Formats: sequence, C-alpha cells, structure tokens
Amino acid sequence: MIVRQYSVDSRYLASMAPVLVRLFLRTFTANRHAMASMLRVAARRAWRWLPARLRDRRDGVRMPVTLQVVDDVACRAACANCTFNGFAVRGPRLAIPDLDRLFDQALAIDVTNLYLMGADPFYRDDADAFLDLLARHRWQTFFLFTEGKRVSEAHLQRIRRAGNIVPVLNIDGRQEATDRRKGDGTFAIVDALLGRLRDLRIPWFVTTMVSNANHDEVTSPAYLKWLEDRGAWLVAYVPYVPMDVRSDRALVLDDARRDGLYDRTVALNRGLRRAAVMDLLGLEQRLTACPAGVYSMAVWHDGTVTPCPAVAVGHAASNVRDRDLRDLFLHDPLYVALRARHRQAGLRGERLHCQFFGDPSFLLGWFRQHQGELRVLSPGTLRMLEERAGEGGAPGASSQEGAPEAAP
Repeated sequence: MIVRQYSVDSRYLASMAPVLVRLFLRTFTANRHAMASMLRVAARRAWRWLPARLRDRRDGVRMPVTLQVVDDVACRAACANCTFNGFAVRGPRLAIPDLDRLFDQALAIDVTNLYLMGADPFYRDDADAFLDLLARHRWQTFFLFTEGKRVSEAHLQRIRRAGNIVPVLNIDGRQEATDRRKGDGTFAIVDALLGRLRDLRIPWFVTTMVSNANHDEVTSPAYLKWLEDRGAWLVAYVPYVPMDVRSDRALVLDDARRDGLYDRTVALNRGLRRAAVMDLLGLEQRLTACPAGVYSMAVWHDGTVTPCPAVAVGHAASNVRDRDLRDLFLHDPLYVALRARHRQAGLRGERLHCQFFGDPSFLLGWFRQHQGELRVLSPGTLRMLEERAGEGGAPGASSQEGAPEAAP
C-alpha cells in the first residue's frame, strides 16, 4: 500500500525498507480474520493487475490507488482545535446507501484502500450498520479514523470478525495532553481500548497531529515506546492545520520543526522493534510526489470531490451523488490541472509536491480563476491558502501554469 501510493525510486525504497519489512512481518501477528482479509485483498490486486494496466493505457490516465472519504463533518467528539469545528454548515452526510454505492464504484476502478476520515463514526446512531457495511465490502480494506472514546466491546468484536477494518486512532500525546484536548478521563478510556486491540490482535494505526504545543512530547522515544508496547503498528505524524488561522496560528509548526520532522522519524525508527513511525508530509516532500488527484481521490460529506482532505474546496459539478467515481477522476477540472502540472514537472526532471503546503499560490490562483464554479465546504481552506501564499509569494502567481486541459 505504502509503495503503490506514490511514484517512488530507489532512494525511497532504501529509506523505507526497514519500515516496510517491519509492517510486513507484523501481518503474521494479526488475528486470523485480519490475515485472511489481507491475503484476499492482495490476491485480488494481483489478479487485476494486468487488466487494470490495460484499461489505464486505453484511458491515458492511471486510476488512483486510494480513496479518502470525509463522509460526515458533524462530529460530536468536540475535540479542541479540530478542523471539523470550522464547518459552518455540518450537513448533510453520506448515508449508508451512498457509501455502499461509492465503495462499489471504487472497487470497479480497483481501489482497495479506503480511508474513512470523517466525523468519529462511533458517535453515529447507526454505527453497527456502518461497520456491517464495511465488512460486506470484503475485497477492500478500510482505515477507520476515530478518537476512541465511544468504541465498545461489541464494536471491537465486529471489527475483529470483519478483518478488513483497521482502526486509526487520533492520539496527540499522553494523559495531560489528551485530557486537555478531549476532556478529563479520555486518556484512561483510550489506553484501555489500546489494550483490548492488542489482546484481540486487531491491526491498528495512530495519527498524531503535531503542533508547536505537543511537538517535543509526541516526537520523544517514550511516547512511541508506549504506543509500541500497546500494540500499534504504525504512527503517522500529520502537521497541524488550524481551524482558524488567526487564533490558532501559534500552534502551527514553525519551519524548523516542520522541516526537521522527517529526519526525526528516521532516527526514531531505529529505536523501535515492532512499530514504525512516518512523517507523511516530510516523506512526500523529500522522496516522493504528492498523490492528490493523481494517486488518490477525496470525497466529502455532501458528495463533493476535492484533491485531498486538506483542501475543502471542489467543483460544484463534481459530486458523487450525480456522477460516477471513474468519470469524476478522469474529468474533474482540478484533477486534470494537477495531472498536467505533474507531467510538466516530470518533463523538467522534477516531482510535484504538496500544493497546499508547498505551492499554495497555485491553488489559490486556480480557485480565484474558477470561483463561480466552486463549492467551498470550509472557508478555513481559503484563509489558510491566503496565509501561506502571503508567506511564500504573491497570491495567484502560478495560476496560469497547469491550467485545465481539455477533458478527455
């Protein structure tokens, strides 16, 4: 999964080899349902490899390998500094029939890795039906994001039996940091949950939102050793993106810390035996290319398609409620523009990195150029782009480069 998500070379493989080997060996420690699911999905990928490549050559565009779904933004967890708090309009959400159809369409284009990154699903009134839906799509693997407070023993048993659901817990520190951000007593609940996940041998990941407030704690060997002892497979660092760039600016990682996070993870991995740690943004900026609109897709709660979950702005006409997922990937104007920029970078012998963090002037200029066609899900996206473009150059400076090509 980690290899297939990006355009990689020998430098990437050399750097990531210890992590990849460690994760591969962990598959043999999973429960039998999870092992069967991994083998089933891998077998399907192998069986579909040649037909998929022939289809992609016919279309002239390689289909994505991951789908990120923000199916709901009306989160009731109420964690401090959460980006979901920045959504003025929190409805509607993708209902279970919508998700069922979306997963089928994803499988039709051979997408087997799906990241469910919306509001914590265990607060849903239909959480059991939601888990049953994921279990029915047995040829796909679902990475299910949660803060962990509402996961019951019955939920855990459903996840264990399904085998194709990987919980991804948002953990941003130990007891003091967790209780301060998520409420008193949260850490004890989450710590007990980690113990049950380990006992049931359910594979589980961690995402850690790194800010100036928690940087030193979450990048310490002690923090990672605690998670490794609890059974975590992978810890992924994600830089904090503020809900309100004006009031939360002090939490955003300064350049020195953000640039040094990747080197820090390389050093930290040497001290781990079973778990692994990754700086996702640093990995992309150092060794790979940005997957948004090329290797991955993002679908939001109202059906709007955007390049990635960091960008809550898309074309009003690009909606999975009205159009097929394959058609959207091939013809969405921003996806087409991003693929054009990747091709231009390739001709220069370069790789195109994150447009949100690395070249915000392109996205900001492109949104201004097409402002009458857009669906703005969260104004915070535009405010953050304006802030970053002001730091890195004049807004709109790159708005003409990679303008949308004619849709195929």
